[in-house]
Amino acid sequence: MGIPADLRPFMAGKREIKRSLGLKDRDAAKAVIPDMTKTAYGLLKQAERDRDAAAKPAPKPMPAKSAAQIDRDRQRWEHEQEQADYAADATFAADMEHEALGPIMDALSEGREADASPAEVARAGRLLVLHERERAGAEREALINSLHARYGQKARASENQIQAVECDSPTGSGLYLDKDILDRWAAERGVVAKGKDTHEAVARWFYERTERKPVERITRQDVLAFKDKLLAEGQTVANTNMKLSRLRTLLGWAYQNDLAASNVAEGISVKVADGGKMQRQPFSLSDLQAIFSSPVYANGERPKGGRLEAAYWLPLLGLFTGARLEEIGQLRVSDVQRKEYPDQDGKMLSGWFLHITGATDDKGQDNRIKNAASERSIPLHPELERLGFITYVEKLADQKGRVFPDLKANVFGRLTAKWGEWFGPYMRNVCGITDKRKVFHSFRHTFKDYTRRARMPEGVQRQLMGHAGKDVADDYGSGYDLHSLAEAMATYRVPGLVIG
Repeated sequence: MGIPADLRPFMAGKREIKRSLGLKDRDAAKAVIPDMTKTAYGLLKQAERDRDAAAKPAPKPMPAKSAAQIDRDRQRWEHEQEQADYAADATFAADMEHEALGPIMDALSEGREADASPAEVARAGRLLVLHERERAGAEREALINSLHARYGQKARASENQIQAVECDSPTGSGLYLDKDILDRWAAERGVVAKGKDTHEAVARWFYERTERKPVERITRQDVLAFKDKLLAEGQTVANTNMKLSRLRTLLGWAYQNDLAASNVAEGISVKVADGGKMQRQPFSLSDLQAIFSSPVYANGERPKGGRLEAAYWLPLLGLFTGARLEEIGQLRVSDVQRKEYPDQDGKMLSGWFLHITGATDDKGQDNRIKNAASERSIPLHPELERLGFITYVEKLADQKGRVFPDLKANVFGRLTAKWGEWFGPYMRNVCGITDKRKVFHSFRHTFKDYTRRARMPEGVQRQLMGHAGKDVADDYGSGYDLHSLAEAMATYRVPGLVIG
């Protein structure tokens, strides 16, 4: 078979395709000719594709970004991280408020006098009204769903009697957020009953305000409409972001398990109008001096509300690791690890690391982390070793238990919720830090500031803090090795701070 001249360069310069049949029998040879011809045409088609691909102009290289553009990209990425952390803080604060006001809400619903201040009673009453509205909405949604299941999506009923007057056959067989996705997500993640209930309520709120449809048909426009309706109903920014965060969790799980094409709620939140007023602030040097010269550190006090040794070590770990409160509060003894690693010349070194992981250990103790990037190993700062952290861990009675055994999980499974309720007032009333923008999460901002001062590479900063990368390139490789992380951590300093 002859090869056209324009295809020869893509077929090793050959002028024709020749194949030996290797058969002496004429009839047998005729039988294989069609297959051989088909193969030859296939080779010609491939050569045509190669020719067409070669004819396409090479894509123009992306112009190099200027220093100003790189800086803007960095600022945009850090703002997105700040918004994500703010939403997490808002969810955490709302959960703590529900827990703290729970007994007052119970008293109000039972008609008893609540032993609380007028302000607390008013807040509890507001939450109780919202709770009753959610429950009524859920019951209404359940009734509508039962009618739809029996009579179809177009069923209609009069205002005064539940009587179907227009019906069609049920259609669709997809998975729904408030049942299928919720149940599978909760089972896989081991979510406690209270946590499952709060996510179910949000899923039903979402369907009530948009349209009931399977998860694969939910669009970004649906989520945006849900956000707008919440705000129009008078929901606060914190409550709206909390509901969006829980909706994002369910849709994200569906996406991760190939039940939806994408997480359409990703990046949707209510931006804080007055960023300067609400944005979390890092601690100043005087703030840090006030915290670490307070009675817990100066006099050796171990308040019961601060869960004894946790009162001493959690702020120190926050300052010298940059980790989230729950990440360090849930540490198990097995997560404090001595690891060996080679330096750049192959010499073996060793050091202590904190393993931040979401894995469940052999004892059945599970940990929770924010996302995949949150799983990491953090070198233990020399200052923590000097202050005796390793000695404290090695002397714990239960070497298979938690590093802070006095922390007890709340109804949402958070080990540090009650501790957080103690630390806020301690910081304000005892340490004298009254700026409400400064909370435990401020240690994370403080760590970020001092890593910059140490000229730590940005990628190392992100890996230590458990932040996702800014672009696709960050997904390649396994990140910085232990030696690079340990070297970087050794450069971290807080000049002017002396801890006894």
